Amino acid sequence: MEGQHRVGVVAELPQVLRDLGADPAEVLPAAGVDPAILRNPDNQMSFVALGRLFQACVSATGCQHFGLLVGMRATLDHLGVVGRLMQHAPTFGEAILDLVTNQQRYIRGAVTYLIIQNQIPFWGYAVYHPEVPNTEQISDGAAAVGFRLMQQLVGASPSEVLFARSTPGDTGPYTRLFGVPTRFNAEQHALVFPKAQLDRPVRGANPKMRRILEKMVAEYWAIRQPTTAERVGRILRARVVFGDVSLEDVAAHLLVHPRTLKRQLHAEGASFRSLLNESRYHVARQLLATTRIEVTDIALALGYSEASGFTHAFRHWSGTPPSEWRAMSAPR
Repeated sequence: MEGQHRVGVVAELPQVLRDLGADPAEVLPAAGVDPAILRNPDNQMSFVALGRLFQACVSATGCQHFGLLVGMRATLDHLGVVGRLMQHAPTFGEAILDLVTNQQRYIRGAVTYLIIQNQIPFWGYAVYHPEVPNTEQISDGAAAVGFRLMQQLVGASPSEVLFARSTPGDTGPYTRLFGVPTRFNAEQHALVFPKAQLDRPVRGANPKMRRILEKMVAEYWAIRQPTTAERVGRILRARVVFGDVSLEDVAAHLLVHPRTLKRQLHAEGASFRSLLNESRYHVARQLLATTRIEVTDIALALGYSEASGFTHAFRHWSGTPPSEWRAMSAPR
């Protein structure tokens, strides 16, 4: 299931195309996507196909914020049984954790996370599957989904929305759609809000219904559970932009002893160091390609005390210094 994405709110994409004057019957097949796939939010499609589809939609409509328009149509119903579980969570924080915990059951290639740093929650989304085109549109859409879910669950909005992408030519749609400050050239796509929001009760939550849904969620999927290396990779992709990440941190998150985690990874032919480097390399490439963040700042975000250490590591990974890699990856 690696690199697979549940259709979810993307089921609304054909209507967004129609609203913008494009014909889904022409755009979807041209992007290599069977229109029937989008008729059921529970269907699966590859991340590469999803990126290619958004790319085709932007080209067909000329709308550079197409992903936002799709994400803004999101409801809890688009998340299926997990959305229903979130609707009956006692607090907003627990509703987010419902999504964070269960997303790995049906999505391989991206991670939803909740990280609290310096008493500030970051509810973020990151694509980690390689070679996905147009991650900006996908991630913009995910930010809009989170925004809409926050409004539906507790009737609140974030205090700021971060975007790991260059500032678009027209920021007006972002300002209008979110109605809160937006910041581009950030290290992550995330909603930021006061920590007290996590304790807000979810509107209309029913504890009895939640117990029923918890059982349904536990029985819903019969797919292969992620390997230890996959679980560690997801955690690292979420946390690597917050600075230095240790084996002990990840082991604590997984509720295992660090030696146990090392042993499990070794049994799978992996190591913590290799997974950390892989995550740093992938994030570095995304930030170099999609933002204008200075190389020094990217190095600091990824846990390097000096830019020279990051430059040396990136040259080892790619064969090219980060500044040259950025120049070569810039759109022609």
